[in-house]
Amino acid sequence: ILQSLVDTVGETCNFTTLAGADVLYLDRVETRWPLRVHLEPGSRVPIHCTASGKLFMAHMDASYRNAALGNRKLVPHTPSTITSRADLEAHLESIRVQDYSVDNEEFLLGLVAVAVPIRDSAGQTVAALACHAPIARMPLGKAIKLLPKLRAAAGKLAETLPPLLPKHPRQ
Repeated sequence: ILQSLVDTVGETCNFTTLAGADVLYLDRVETRWPLRVHLEPGSRVPIHCTASGKLFMAHMDASYRNAALGNRKLVPHTPSTITSRADLEAHLESIRVQDYSVDNEEFLLGLVAVAVPIRDSAGQTVAALACHAPIARMPLGKAIKLLPKLRAAAGKLAETLPPLLPKHPRQ
């Protein structure tokens, strides 16, 4: 699914999930272009300044989000990184409404990304599908135009998730 998406959009695509307060790359297919950011599956990136991370936070219960962030400082990775909790909360609300997230040079200068949720059978966001590229090849507006393709691939990835296990009666 990822390979087919990369073949279609021409840029790197990632399948990610949460690991504590980090985003964990589960799978990734690189673009054929030599100019790219190389992160192996298993790599972790910050939650507060990446498209996938902000998508996860937007769909978290507020108490879980507060626990995940704790007293952690929102470290600026670039001049565009959101470092105010109030600004981040406002941004997360817009992500909830539009149901996608972007990274507009917030994690790495010169890099943009767009991410969409992958939901389990109960409708919970359990993973994300993101596409990123250097801004010289894919300005943010072009990235946003990829949303229909990303959402279609996210739906296909969701179909590969295992069915939910029944909850134990004591849970």
